[in-house]
Amino acid sequence: MIKDKVSFRVILFLVGIIIFLMNLAIFPFNRILSLINLSITTILVIIGYLALRNYENYRLKISDDIKSVIDEGSQNLINYVPSPIVVLSAKNPKNVVFYNECFREIFISKINYTEFIERYGKAFSEVINKNEGYIFFNGRNFRIFTKKSKDFIVLYFTDDTEFRTLKKRYNDNRPCVGFVVFDNRDELYRYATDEENSQILVSVESILRNWIVKYEGIFKKLSNGKYFIVFQEKYLKKFISEKFKIIDKIHTAKIDEHRYATVSIGISRGGENLCEAKNEAAHALDMSLGRGGDQVAVKGKNSYEFFGGTSRGLEKRSKVRTRVVASMLSERISSSDIVFIMGHKYSDFDSVGACAGLWSICKKEKNKNSFIVINKKESMAFSAIEHIESLNSEKIFISPYQAQAMMTDKSLLIIVDTHSLNFIENSDLYFSFKNIAVIDHHRLTVNKIENAVIFYHEPSASSTCEMVTELIEYIGDKYLNKVESECLLAGIALDTKNFTIKAGVRTFEAAAYLRKKGADMSEVKQMFAGPIENYRLKCKIIESTRIVENCAVAHLKEINKNSRMCCAQAADELLNVKNIKASFVLFTDGEKINISARSLGNINVQTVMESLGGGGHQNMAAAQVEGMNIEQVEQKLVEIIKSNNIEKNGE
Repeated sequence: MIKDKVSFRVILFLVGIIIFLMNLAIFPFNRILSLINLSITTILVIIGYLALRNYENYRLKISDDIKSVIDEGSQNLINYVPSPIVVLSAKNPKNVVFYNECFREIFISKINYTEFIERYGKAFSEVINKNEGYIFFNGRNFRIFTKKSKDFIVLYFTDDTEFRTLKKRYNDNRPCVGFVVFDNRDELYRYATDEENSQILVSVESILRNWIVKYEGIFKKLSNGKYFIVFQEKYLKKFISEKFKIIDKIHTAKIDEHRYATVSIGISRGGENLCEAKNEAAHALDMSLGRGGDQVAVKGKNSYEFFGGTSRGLEKRSKVRTRVVASMLSERISSSDIVFIMGHKYSDFDSVGACAGLWSICKKEKNKNSFIVINKKESMAFSAIEHIESLNSEKIFISPYQAQAMMTDKSLLIIVDTHSLNFIENSDLYFSFKNIAVIDHHRLTVNKIENAVIFYHEPSASSTCEMVTELIEYIGDKYLNKVESECLLAGIALDTKNFTIKAGVRTFEAAAYLRKKGADMSEVKQMFAGPIENYRLKCKIIESTRIVENCAVAHLKEINKNSRMCCAQAADELLNVKNIKASFVLFTDGEKINISARSLGNINVQTVMESLGGGGHQNMAAAQVEGMNIEQVEQKLVEIIKSNNIEKNGE
């Protein structure tokens, strides 16, 4: 430093002498110009001297500061450390106080110091804030640790390249285990000849085998259209990026345009061992089948990812399972002292209708004390509740708090029209029961009820009311009256959009049975009728609609006590617009932003809502979003619609 200081002073002195002599030569010819040049030269020399003195003071201060922490011997020792070390000023981290020889050789020798700081200054700031971090330089990965003191920040670099390379190789080569099921095999076989059946089966197996073998995997045929697959993690990443094109390829094996093969796939990634991976793959397959099939469920460490699910599927007409469930449910009701029936939050006609049908069985057929647990103020089917109460003198509907006081260890809780812990009417009441039965038609969600003694889940059913109607036929129907039949029919009409969506053979059979029991469609229609204010509000919502990728997106920004019902009705109404395949209506309740989603079946609104933390069915779903305003949620929804997610979940 002393040598640099002397050299700079000598240069400054010589420059000053030369300019002074030049001024003397000019003086006889132009005295004014000579004096001006002399003044400027004097000012520049003074500025240079002051800058040199300040620089020397700074260097001396830094030098003294370093010596107070690191003596000269220690500095020499640090220079021999084989890992890069750099010391920054705590007051201004952009100022490098000291770096060792290893740091200079690796970093500074490749590019100049200024360029290095410009390129990695931001990364250093992030490392300092988090106390550790990574940078990538010249093809190598470095992990950085920090040590802070009052005046200095020390950064320690370790070459992490080999470890990260090995880690990537390990992760890429980890085995992924999966199960594949030809899920609509039996349904197709009923419509095809023996020759066509053989061709379809061979075609499906050939497509699956070629797919797995192409990516160095193992394909093993088990039995009854079930297969076992194993492949490496690096190929799973490729499958995910391609959104599992194999699902669409399987559709090429078909009888005609409307009857084609579909498979359900469950894959496990990240299992601790092969046995755990196999079990998780089986769970993922159950999840895929429970969501309607024709899709892939990938089970990660703490979550699921879903791909596909666009097929409407074929109706499963066998009622054997219904009869078995009816027998089990009948026994559970008979062995209980009190039966409580509960739906989901903001109950609709499907939820209330199913509750009414089951209450009729428990109270009249089984002669058990039975109650429907509901929050009347939040229900969207209040007209159905009034309809039931007007013709019954006894108390049927109670609050969750009343149920909590009445329940015993022998009580039974039947949950209808939902299987998700996030959507049940009252979660505290649920956790108080030991005996729980679940009846639902919505596609499986991740956070499902696990401890139910009866879990009757049928995603191919149009509604829970359809499922309950079938159960009533087997358990006992002689006491089912006109009012209860109309409530059940209202639930079916709601979820099928008046028998236009997802209405199968069994749907019409259930509706015909309810008509036989006295249900009047004109009375059902009156249940859906509302005041003129609701109609005006619905028109206001529809007026706010904008079209995004064949989807209608509308909103209601004001808070209204009828906003939930009107927004749901507006979402249904928007499907009547030409070329609209799905509708989304947003509204606020003052705390959260709610979304009602509807579809004609071409777009799976369930998976769209799951992207926002909600769920539901392929044709009808909802979500609640916290921490955002209605404009932000709408923008996020539009981004999902425009992104590949809508393609993945739709056509």
